[in-house]
Amino acid sequence: MIRSIVFVAVLLALELAPARAQVLTSIPAAAADDPKAFWSAVMEEFYGGYDKRAKCWIGAVGGETLCMRPHLVSTVSVEGAPTHFVAMAGYAPGADGGRADCHACTGKLGLVILREAGERLALVARNDLATDAGSWGTVPPEEAFRVVEFGKGNHGWLMEFFYTGQGYTEGGVGIFGAVGDRILDLGFVSTHSDNGGACGEGLGECYVYSYEILSDPSGSDSRFADLIARKLESTAASSPETVRIPFSETALTYETPAALQAALGK
Repeated sequence: MIRSIVFVAVLLALELAPARAQVLTSIPAAAADDPKAFWSAVMEEFYGGYDKRAKCWIGAVGGETLCMRPHLVSTVSVEGAPTHFVAMAGYAPGADGGRADCHACTGKLGLVILREAGERLALVARNDLATDAGSWGTVPPEEAFRVVEFGKGNHGWLMEFFYTGQGYTEGGVGIFGAVGDRILDLGFVSTHSDNGGACGEGLGECYVYSYEILSDPSGSDSRFADLIARKLESTAASSPETVRIPFSETALTYETPAALQAALGK
């Protein structure tokens, strides 16, 4: 009970506290009109100089050396101001300077939100610049990311991630959003399950259960309204067409509801 009260207090403090003074970066606002200039300025701002040999920007984050590159930027208007949702991806070089290459090896993900503030861009929020994400040493590809509106003009990222082992594929969506000036991991919601590589020809019946995640910002006045899982494909005729996914204000996460777990055959 005490832990729940503390979490709610933290959330309320971050959402209701007076707006802090803007933190201006060294990135010119005009750079947003030139992708090459924008990315060069952004990468140097958060990671450091470009290494021609490694073909990435090298920086130290949390005592770890990272090799990072631009991933994608999505620009939306928030309260009338152009706001840039920036994702940067890379890895922590091994002893040989290369990228780890194993199923359980993650890439590194940096997320920042920048907003135009006069002649420079202001930093709205950022993650730790080195969040573990993906597998085989890489972050999921650009097309796996979507910027959506969670609620009340509050935008964030959905990141699709799939993994296969012994013929079974599982997948879902990682959720990242700003709480105050921090971009947090807001949970992972399962959306896909199939046994396409381990069924048929005497191996058992094939199945596939697949949903997509949509945002529904008009459904609530909350900054984190319910998400919606909408059915794409299912071998079970009784699977629901949609399942609502509420935000837990105690855990600060979206969690896979029992109805969606059941729809995925779990």
